[in-house]
Amino acid sequence: MTISQYSLAAAGALAVYVAYVVFRPRRNLCDIPGPPSPSWLFGNMLQLLTTPIYGEYEFKWLRKYGSVYRVKGCFGEDRLMISDPAALQVILNGRQYYTMAPGFENSVQLIYDPGSAILCKEEEHKRLRGALNNGFTATAVRTYLPIFTRVADMLTEQFDAMAGQPAANLLPSLGRATLSAVTEAVLGLSLEDLGDEFISTNFLMVGMASTSSPSAVLGDAIMALMPNAIRNLARHLPIKPLKSLDKARFLAHKIGRSVIRDIRHARIEGLDGVGAFYDELDNKWIPSFAVDGTLSEHELLAQTSLLLLAGQDTTGNTMGFAFLELARNIDFQDQLRTEIHSSLGAGGDTTVYENMPLLNAFIKETLRMYPSVSLSDRVAVQDHMLPLSQPITTSHGTQITEIPIMKGQVVYLATGQYQRSNLRWGEDAHEFKPSRWMHEGPPHKVQDGVGGYANLLTFHGGSHVCLGWRFALLEMQVFISELVGKFEFSLPADDRSRTVCRYALTLQPALPNGKKGALVSLKRVV
Repeated sequence: MTISQYSLAAAGALAVYVAYVVFRPRRNLCDIPGPPSPSWLFGNMLQLLTTPIYGEYEFKWLRKYGSVYRVKGCFGEDRLMISDPAALQVILNGRQYYTMAPGFENSVQLIYDPGSAILCKEEEHKRLRGALNNGFTATAVRTYLPIFTRVADMLTEQFDAMAGQPAANLLPSLGRATLSAVTEAVLGLSLEDLGDEFISTNFLMVGMASTSSPSAVLGDAIMALMPNAIRNLARHLPIKPLKSLDKARFLAHKIGRSVIRDIRHARIEGLDGVGAFYDELDNKWIPSFAVDGTLSEHELLAQTSLLLLAGQDTTGNTMGFAFLELARNIDFQDQLRTEIHSSLGAGGDTTVYENMPLLNAFIKETLRMYPSVSLSDRVAVQDHMLPLSQPITTSHGTQITEIPIMKGQVVYLATGQYQRSNLRWGEDAHEFKPSRWMHEGPPHKVQDGVGGYANLLTFHGGSHVCLGWRFALLEMQVFISELVGKFEFSLPADDRSRTVCRYALTLQPALPNGKKGALVSLKRVV
């Protein structure tokens, strides 16, 4: 056979395989109510994933169908949308589900190293997390306070340069600041040490992840049907976005390898003048493993790629939402500024931030309203019964308190819906209301303990709770305190600068034209 004949045969075999997967008989969830599907090709996916304003359909469906309902995926596939806490507990903590369904996993594989903790499963994941957690314990994170303070000072200078403009976009500065913080904490390097090539590639990658389109939705659905071998080959196609992602991973590896070798060389040779410097780095993430053999160099580089490529955008977006909410709530902003001045006037350590009730209520409410990963999917690896905390009524009028789930069933963890459920948070669940966190006891009707922090799922929960949640919290506490203490935030007068919340793999602030951005007016007050 010639090469063209082999190619034609391979394409034919692939087409047969796809047709089998798409049209094979499947057990469905037709008894579970849910919204009608606009099309067989896309199902409800365009409504979920590509609307200009986040939640336009999701929250309407939550009100109509409750905390568990059925949606259609591409090619007529039935999926479950779940915000019921009992069901979420099983999905997050049990062994009945893979951490990601094929569609979402494919997107993650394109961005992160295959050996990174986010992509490893079961015992390998447990081993990596056990090692990496040393850099993100409460004790370790407290040592990063000087780093956050220095970066906050840098942000102040940048905000000073934007003050007085009719509308200033905060996201580029916040993105560089969060990248700078994680770079210094993880590697002991400054942002300049990373080099212009890495920084430009990094922000190009972040920009690509900030878009969502029908073609991308369909592409992900098709790739989810492919065998693993085909998906792995597809990562290396000569397509510009894929080449940019490869370049970002390569540069992250290059930076991590240079740091590891410098540290090992310094320790072995006992070089003059570096001892104190590397003693200071011992509590940083990479140096602590570069010399003790806990992780191999290959494993270290995979995690370095993960942290450098994932450690800034989600936190930067969350703070963008935070400053927008302050601009909408001037009275609360003034109260928060008063607390900041009275609490931090004489300086202090991390306990000062922990004992600022308005600040922490504000951060919790921001995390509740704007979870960076508002929607993620899982796939069942065994048949089981999924329990519910509240009964649901089937399309035949029968009330059920558990749902039979078959192996291979895809379900959605509807984090955004859980955190805006009236059953959990009251009738004002869609209002931004920091005061809900100020009274005694939980700020919601039932304490179910689903999430890893403050009964929230923003950092997820169970064994896959976000490794850096303490890091992100202290980072937000320091940055918000520094900037709110010195600047007044208000909404721009021009309605074209109005910012909305959009879903594109993560939640992010966006302008009416669809571009990512968080526009406010800044005024220096101190």
